[in-house]
Amino acid sequence: MAGPGAPTVAELGAPGAARVSAGSGIAQAAHALVRAAARGLLTTGTYGTLADGLAHGELNTLLGRD
Repeated sequence: MAGPGAPTVAELGAPGAARVSAGSGIAQAAHALVRAAARGLLTTGTYGTLADGLAHGELNTLLGRD
């Protein structure tokens, strides 16, 4: 399973890896972002962690719902 400290996708592919799994790592990263956003709202009242959010249109396109 790939994650921080693991070889890059290219490095894994060079010897013949056909796929690379991030397992639950992507969900864990999303949960950490949600926690950071909630903390920011509750502690400082700021919205900085929301700055890199996807616009609805972009998200719909990624999900094939355009």
